[in-house]
Amino acid sequence: MRPENQKMKDFLQGHGIDCTPKYLKDGSLKGRWMLQAKGKNWSQELQDKLNSLGFRDFDNAPLHRFSGNGGMFCVCVRAPMPYRFLSTDN
Repeated sequence: MRPENQKMKDFLQGHGIDCTPKYLKDGSLKGRWMLQAKGKNWSQELQDKLNSLGFRDFDNAPLHRFSGNGGMFCVCVRAPMPYRFLSTDN
């Protein structure tokens, strides 16, 4: 796993969110994170946790009940303090 993805995974696990993050460094969603967990549904609890941590939707709006991809936990988000996770120093 790339270092920035591992840092984000550790951060989210520390806040009770178990998922696989992927930093998108190219394309139309450059600078966003894809967060997903296979077999896990998008829920009000996940929405509230991510909003309270400062995550925003891909278009910088608060996450809402339709943010999940077809009701599954697969969201594209902007992270709070994104360079904290991209830094090369530990």
